[in-house]
Amino acid sequence: MSTQRQESKLIRNLGFWDLMAIAIGQIIGAGIMSSTGVAIGMTGTGVALAFLISPFLTIISIFPVAILSSAVPTTGGPYRYCSRLMGKGPGMIYLLLHTTSFGVAISQYALSFGAYFSSIVPAVDQHLAAMVILPLFFAMNLVGTKSAALLNKIMSVALIGGLLLFIGFGLPKTDMSYIMDSKNLFMNGSMAFVSTLALLSSATAGAQFIAELGGEAKDAGRTIPKVMVVSTFGVGVFYVLIALVASGVLPVDQVANQPLTLVAKETMPGITFYLFVIGAALGATATTLNSTLSWITKPLLVACDDGLLPKDLGTVSKNGVPYKLLTMFYVVGMIPLLLKLDISVITKFTTANSLLTKIMVCLALFALASRFGDILKRSSLKISPAQSKAVAVVGMIFI
Repeated sequence: MSTQRQESKLIRNLGFWDLMAIAIGQIIGAGIMSSTGVAIGMTGTGVALAFLISPFLTIISIFPVAILSSAVPTTGGPYRYCSRLMGKGPGMIYLLLHTTSFGVAISQYALSFGAYFSSIVPAVDQHLAAMVILPLFFAMNLVGTKSAALLNKIMSVALIGGLLLFIGFGLPKTDMSYIMDSKNLFMNGSMAFVSTLALLSSATAGAQFIAELGGEAKDAGRTIPKVMVVSTFGVGVFYVLIALVASGVLPVDQVANQPLTLVAKETMPGITFYLFVIGAALGATATTLNSTLSWITKPLLVACDDGLLPKDLGTVSKNGVPYKLLTMFYVVGMIPLLLKLDISVITKFTTANSLLTKIMVCLALFALASRFGDILKRSSLKISPAQSKAVAVVGMIFI
């Protein structure tokens, strides 16, 4: 009987721009549409400054996985790092956190799409819209990761186009003197500003998940860390411009805790407004959902080869897709939609699990630096073991 690992059947065909499309799709989610208004309510026009700082804090928190991906790029990166560097027990814990967190997150992203779709077509229930869009992206990912990445490129163009409309129509109407007024800049004091930074950290995160695709990326050791940094700061620039418009067109008390659509209606003519909602709101949630389905199976695929899960469950198709695992996540994602669970319940559950997985990755980096320092020195980032340990500790603090 063949002992070939199923992960060896994955196709290494993802280049820089394929990974960029996946990373951007993962970063720009529904959060920017809803969290910007919440942030304005917390700190006033200081939201733009918070978005300017946020990418730097995000890089600090995801740099541990960037270092690991540079030194040892591999399929299902974080699970493999935890299981190989800390033992099977921690590896299984990571696997359970990953499966429960992101399996339910699929529902969250699909339901976010449904909520925005229902805002355009009120006759369609948001759960119904979610149950239609999820099977479509499931089917696309069954065709192959490359096809899913191509779809994300197309949707990312629409997404960025929608955001550019918001910026282009809004910036000329933005009152910069109002934004820079000290009464508006830190409306609720310095501690509220710090709390805003914590809130927005999730809005600029997401690029770290391409570490799961180390077995399918070309020149993964160089490409993956580069994509993480470029996508995080690139999206950060967009977010700053969006925040300027969101907080500088209408008075703060009007836009606090409101979605971006309120400002968009004020600055855009009718048809342009709908193009913004379709491109930005629907595009943000759709790209995040599609991106997640492209990498979510990879830790479990490696676990199947490791014998922690039934090997047959990790069977890879001729298209390079672990279709049984993908189907499993699809079913898990559909259950909360069928039960019509509230999105806030889903979001709280996924956030807590995500924080724990990040801590485990930092511990794995510390273990690698302690035991295999030469590997780090040979990586494309050329970072020393001592520096890696420091990054791991700082990463856990900022998480």
